[in-house]
Amino acid sequence: MTQAELENELARSTGDSLSTIRRHGFNLVEVPDGEPLAIDWDEVQQIESLRYPPRRRPARRQLAA
Repeated sequence: MTQAELENELARSTGDSLSTIRRHGFNLVEVPDGEPLAIDWDEVQQIESLRYPPRRRPARRQLAA
């Protein structure tokens, strides 16, 4: 399938104009041979939790009586 065929099929399926489809930036992706593409979301979550440590709430101050 070529880029033009992809854009035409999307436009035909959605009823949008070719300019709208092109503005959205759909692209063809070649899938490499070998193992199927898969995402281990548990692994991603572990990496993300290291990247963004949880924020700590500031300690609440006690009001003087």
